[in-house]
Amino acid sequence: MPAFCPFCGAPISGGKFCPLCGASLAGSGEPTQGDGTQATGTPSHLLQPGTVLQRRYEILEMIGEGGFGITYVGVDHVLDLKVAIKEYFPSTIALRDTATSTQVTSRYGGTQGLEQGISRFVDEARTLARMSKTRHIVHTSNCFRENGTAYIVMDYMEGQTLKQLAAARGGKIPADELLPLIEPLLGAIGKLHDKGLIHRDISPDNIMLTTEGEACLLDFGCAREGAGGEQALTVMLKYDFAPIEQYTNSGQGPWTDVYGLCATIYRCLCGVSVPNAPARLAEDRLRRP
Repeated sequence: MPAFCPFCGAPISGGKFCPLCGASLAGSGEPTQGDGTQATGTPSHLLQPGTVLQRRYEILEMIGEGGFGITYVGVDHVLDLKVAIKEYFPSTIALRDTATSTQVTSRYGGTQGLEQGISRFVDEARTLARMSKTRHIVHTSNCFRENGTAYIVMDYMEGQTLKQLAAARGGKIPADELLPLIEPLLGAIGKLHDKGLIHRDISPDNIMLTTEGEACLLDFGCAREGAGGEQALTVMLKYDFAPIEQYTNSGQGPWTDVYGLCATIYRCLCGVSVPNAPARLAEDRLRRP
């Protein structure tokens, strides 16, 4: 059994099929999908380059993938602009065979488990639209449903994330370089909070440094209303950057983002992450920078 899928590169811990792309791991030769069809070219769950959405947006290539979505770089043929297109695709339940269709379905048949997530995904687009005039927060220009799922169209930003910058600097970013980059984000996040919103997912890989040298906050997939709905906030967290209220699913607010931003600064300054919040409650071994 390979340690990584020979087709998409996802880590493999066992089983006959890749947990990410569905490729068969048995035998030799070209991997096949979980339904037995041959997998060639682009991994089977991704939109093929050249796919056109809304008769307007052409997919060029995948640039990022997480548990709930896939981000592509594309072209807006109406405005003749390069754009980022985020597709709702929860990898644990979604399925697509690009050999025959661009349609997204549930692994368990029909649209089971998808509709509620699509609604939350559209809420993300609305959140971004409300912040469209705020500098240092990614701008969204469109949101639509197609292929049994939903898409958000955002500005395509040339640059690198804080995580990538830290790696390029040997794991750490000097304070005199890092802090001027972070400072403008404080005002942008404050405006987010003024609108009653919290991001809940601030981390080095969600802060983009543009080619103009500005920091911009990305990925509002976990953003939620912060006022009056604390009990309804789902547990969405990155362990090294989440405060204790995200583990207990109560008491979240602007302070939740402050913790995430401070943990991000610490990681970039020190080259190591803050111990996770439950461990800190038991015994706080956090070392000062």
